[in-house]
Amino acid sequence: MPFSVHTTHAAARWRLSTASAPLFLALFSLLLLAGCGPRLVPFTHELRVQHDLSDSDVKNLQFYVSHQIALRRELTAESSQVTSSHKLLLVSGKVIEEVVVEERTPGVVVAARGGALSVSFEPGASLTFSAGPEPFASSPPAPPAPSFPGFATPPDPFPGNAEPLLASPSAAGDGGGPGGNYWLAAGPGREIRYQGKVFSAIEDSLRAHLLIDADALDEVVERRTVLPGVRLPGR
Repeated sequence: MPFSVHTTHAAARWRLSTASAPLFLALFSLLLLAGCGPRLVPFTHELRVQHDLSDSDVKNLQFYVSHQIALRRELTAESSQVTSSHKLLLVSGKVIEEVVVEERTPGVVVAARGGALSVSFEPGASLTFSAGPEPFASSPPAPPAPSFPGFATPPDPFPGNAEPLLASPSAAGDGGGPGGNYWLAAGPGREIRYQGKVFSAIEDSLRAHLLIDADALDEVVERRTVLPGVRLPGR
């Protein structure tokens, strides 16, 4: 009889260990993934100059966005065409098209010009980021996002259907030359042109700047070899 009891406890312990194994494996996998994630740092113009990164070099780097970007525009009968990947919202009786780029979304540079980089987060479209100091000291407060659910009348965060304005560098790019982080560039009134349409950047969108995996940057720099040249003997 004692032998039988001992066997039962051993079997129970074995079943408990077997049942717990998947949990331990899952926790171990999460720890591995956390340790293997990219080491993201702000991509600054000084960093680009320090590493002598050409336009071709930055196009071979994986970028990420630091903050969520939310763009909205009001739709009318004349501007009812909406990209399939975008959302439609009903806010205070208005139909709103919304484009959201979540924090840490990866993107690639499709064009580089001076202190500006055009970064694509979806095929066929890009946003401009301009090098400069933090632009918020001279920027107006972000317009509030409408509350959900319900259709209470909040302050209108949309400029209506004004004539299209080309996105230009905001205060981030207005110094005496590029420098600092690459911030999301906007025109007057926080307007941003995206896919040929004019949107308003809401909430903390203008805090968005480019991040880069520091390890990936080191790899790009290591791959570039500068040849020292060959001299004739005695020269």
